[in-house]
Amino acid sequence: MEMGFCQKFQEEVPFSEGCRHPKDYCPYRQACMVYLFGKERKKGRDFSRESENPPH
Repeated sequence: MEMGFCQKFQEEVPFSEGCRHPKDYCPYRQACMVYLFGKERKKGRDFSRESENPPH
């Protein structure tokens, strides 16, 4: 399981879980990989699989 780091709460978060506080203000949001992966996962995209098998 791949983990990301939440700078606001200073904790590790699984990318599969996404942001634990997506509606709260966060000064790091635009650069947050945990938020991005969670947001894209809700849209139906899974970046973790795409990075393992890049298109040829």
